[in-house]
Amino acid sequence: MSVSGIYGRVLYRGRIVETGVEFENGRITKINKRVKGKKLRGLILPAAIDVHVHFRDFEEKHKETIESGSLSAIHGGVCLVVDQPNCKPMVDSAVRYFRRMERASKLYCDYSLNLALTNSNWRKIGKILREVGKRYFVPAVGEVFLEHSSPELQVRYDVLERVSRIHLLTVHAEDPEMVDNCSPNFKCRPEKAETLAVEKCIKILGRGHFCHISTVEAAKLISNTSFTCEVTPHHLLLSTRDYGRLGEFVNVNPPLRKKPLLEHLNSFDVIASDHAPHTPEEKKDGAPGFPGVETTYPLLVSLIKDGVVGIGAVEMLTSKPAGIFGFDKFGYGSIEVNNLANFAVFDLSREERISARRLHSICGWTPYEGFKAVFPSEVWLRGEPVVPGDVAVGRKLEI
Repeated sequence: MSVSGIYGRVLYRGRIVETGVEFENGRITKINKRVKGKKLRGLILPAAIDVHVHFRDFEEKHKETIESGSLSAIHGGVCLVVDQPNCKPMVDSAVRYFRRMERASKLYCDYSLNLALTNSNWRKIGKILREVGKRYFVPAVGEVFLEHSSPELQVRYDVLERVSRIHLLTVHAEDPEMVDNCSPNFKCRPEKAETLAVEKCIKILGRGHFCHISTVEAAKLISNTSFTCEVTPHHLLLSTRDYGRLGEFVNVNPPLRKKPLLEHLNSFDVIASDHAPHTPEEKKDGAPGFPGVETTYPLLVSLIKDGVVGIGAVEMLTSKPAGIFGFDKFGYGSIEVNNLANFAVFDLSREERISARRLHSICGWTPYEGFKAVFPSEVWLRGEPVVPGDVAVGRKLEI
């Protein structure tokens, strides 16, 4: 039985306080100024939860693997990820789900996995969930695609309606009737495609979560409903003006818009990276997607340091996704007694410029080259320091 502790400036119940945190066997047991422990320099924040990553692997391991993706995550202060099932082959059955979890054998952060909804498996989705759920916690069914190049993954609205009460759905909201294929893709994936899809989903679904919302109009439609939504760092910070800088690398779905969304941050519930790595060669051929799991939290902390956003924004990467997806019952999301001792420590004096050469993703590039960021100087997972260094103690989220 091991007992340990840390001391410093801790984000506790919405405020930065000077206090100590004691933990035993990976869980927090005390939070008060009398706790003795290792003095940490910087802000001690709850480690992040990234609810939208694509760790590729299987037939796409040349651009990311679960191992390399989790290494990137932990170096970005992320303690838990939700991997998306539209890999090759897609995770659309219990057999594939278990196979994917077997592949997750070396983890640097904790790992969970969504289940795919397709035009072939929707009638069996409840049965699949029950079988998988005997061992693993499935955060959601999704990312569900209303528009996709694969006819199998492009799910109809009526199918969504029929399975909506079975499990939480996460939806990629772009109406297929309004989307075309071109490059740069912001010229043929209009904002109306997103708002129309959101309108339709709100009408037919009782609840749900919208992935990577990219427009203010869609966020307004979602507010005051039972739905939640996420926003990506690239939609917060980038716009079509970055086409001149990114060139052939600009494509991402949904696309960049005319204006970044940072001033509308409070319109969203969650920040998620939508980490979707492709190699430079694939990007030059038009592949949509940006890497981001390692840079999301550091970018946010830099914005907090500069006073652009408040410390409350941390909740969008921690307690809010924990509550929406049910991770709070496992002890994720906040520095609180009985929760897991998962911390990311940010020394604000160590702000730097992002360089792809120093990141850990296999894909080898970033859309945030040269952006200011504060990377965590230390990351603790269940009371064990894992950064600096590469300690692979991540776990799969089991029941």
